[in-house]
Amino acid sequence: MVQITWDRWAVPTVVGKDEFDVTYGVGYAQAQTNAALVLELYGTARGEAASRWGPDFLDEDTFTARLGLKAQTDMWVTAQQAETLARIAAFCDGFNQACADHPALGAGRREVLPVEPRDVIAHVLRVFVRFATMDPAGLAFAPDALLTSAGSNGWAVSGQRSTTGHAQLIINPHLAWQGYHRWFEVSTSHPGRDFHGAMLIGLPWHNLGSSPAIGWGHTVNPIPNLTVYGLHTDDSNHYLFDGEVRPLQTVEHRIDIRGQDTVTVLERRSVHGPIVTAPDGVDVAVRVAGSLHHPATSALEGWWRMSLATSVEELFATHDAMPLPMFNMIAADAHGSIGALYCGTPPALKSAVFEDTRRRLPGNDPRWLWHAVHPASDMPRVINPASGWVQNCNDVPWLFTDPPLDPAQYPNAIAPDVWQVDDLRPYASRTWLAQQPSISPQAMLGLKYTKRALLADLALDDLCAAAAASEDLRRAVDVLTAWDRHCHHDSAGYVLFLMWGLLNVAGLPHHTLLKRPAEPGTMPGPLLEPDKAVETLRTAVTTLTALGVALDASIGQVCTIGEGHNAIPADGGSGVLGVLKSLELMPASTQDRMRVLLGDTYISHVRWGDKGTRQMDNLLVYGNTTESSAPSATSQYPVWAADTLRP
Repeated sequence: MVQITWDRWAVPTVVGKDEFDVTYGVGYAQAQTNAALVLELYGTARGEAASRWGPDFLDEDTFTARLGLKAQTDMWVTAQQAETLARIAAFCDGFNQACADHPALGAGRREVLPVEPRDVIAHVLRVFVRFATMDPAGLAFAPDALLTSAGSNGWAVSGQRSTTGHAQLIINPHLAWQGYHRWFEVSTSHPGRDFHGAMLIGLPWHNLGSSPAIGWGHTVNPIPNLTVYGLHTDDSNHYLFDGEVRPLQTVEHRIDIRGQDTVTVLERRSVHGPIVTAPDGVDVAVRVAGSLHHPATSALEGWWRMSLATSVEELFATHDAMPLPMFNMIAADAHGSIGALYCGTPPALKSAVFEDTRRRLPGNDPRWLWHAVHPASDMPRVINPASGWVQNCNDVPWLFTDPPLDPAQYPNAIAPDVWQVDDLRPYASRTWLAQQPSISPQAMLGLKYTKRALLADLALDDLCAAAAASEDLRRAVDVLTAWDRHCHHDSAGYVLFLMWGLLNVAGLPHHTLLKRPAEPGTMPGPLLEPDKAVETLRTAVTTLTALGVALDASIGQVCTIGEGHNAIPADGGSGVLGVLKSLELMPASTQDRMRVLLGDTYISHVRWGDKGTRQMDNLLVYGNTTESSAPSATSQYPVWAADTLRP
């Protein structure tokens, strides 16, 4: 018999006699809290959303058709183990039963019912493909702010370094606050498995969290799963490869659109993979390791089995046997051990350097066509480093701990070099960790909630000194001089510095904004070209003025989080500035206002203790529910605003 109980935050605890009871209960609970969202995601994964909900979904259905995701889903389903499919089927049964018991659930999206295991697998595949096709340079896909800004933090401290004598872990993904990026928090228990954590919405079991024995979190890693090939094609659907003209493979897809005429989308393939039209109008072929080519079809089962591990070593071995196609893993266990792992099976490009994975490769040259991937066991990792800590803030795996890992010990072209850190969070994180003789739980939570803008400490004095002679910037200089260099809700001047920082973000990985540090992972600075920095300050002033935002605006003045009586002034800041309490903004449609793009989502601070005890404080910033009829929930925004967690 499945038991589901709800706490005041609408976080369910699901208890059952076995794994099928528990996954049934998770499906039931997800439907009670997020039915319409999950059904929309499944309908999109089927590639049939436009036929149900109109032309706003045509781009998603076109994406499905051009990449051949329906056929790829069939292959993923066939590759699943029987026990995996049985567990997913139980999840679907629970979801369908909740919708049958509560006819108001999923209003506007119920035509997707009933959901089936294939829907779950299609959604899993789509999530991996969407993450893998993050393409900031627009080599094949249009950059999407919701994807290219995806990030996370993760920290683990060993029992030897912790003041408690036991390991600590902070799980802290930062993703968009909408769509498939949303998290669902749940606690589950059946004989042999007791796990609390979160899964991306629509997935049937945890992707991260902790048991009495083990815990881990994920951060987005720069693994080069996407390879883009330039092609020489002609109007007759032929292309050049290895000196020969070859025909493209083509499949015609008809996409029905509610209220409009059916459209035809042509799926084209070369020897490399699917062909898409890049933002600059050029046809390119894409090869996507881990999802479309050499797919990591056991990844979902791998997450389940990782939750059964009893040590960091066993956790990493489980991953290597059933690897994820992407993400870092930051882990700790009840024995006091910690570890960090660069997950995935990236393509084996024998003579390439990492920069080759960030350009279009010549599609006519067979030497660039990869046919194998590196085994997960070859990926960078560290267990119980002498430093007593591991961390990742979306930086390179070489900086998991101190001293840095040696890239020469690992396959080439799997990650950027040690200098290519593209925001300041890793510097803030590593510098603080290295300075602590020992780390208490209170101090570790304080690290996570750091709201000081490191970039201001490195560059603001030079910027203000250089701008002081410009009469038109006098007000801006006065504001920045008086600013407290934090992003509290009332820190006047933060928004102006944020705008200046965003205009200069491209200079961080190329070391054109701040002087390159003497040693990898150590603090950069000072400002290299103050005159250019003054010009971008002038642009920042002009931009804010055009938006109707005061130069001395605080984040709380331009952005609120929550709705109605739950709305409160925002605080937190951008990783570009080195802020670890994450809240990334973008202009809203209303003048003088901004809205949240992404930021802190799920946070869990896990501490193990004597005799196998475990203490957790958790938070899901935006809450667990999107359905109006969901169990009542106390807003978690005030908890986050107070820099605390739910005990």
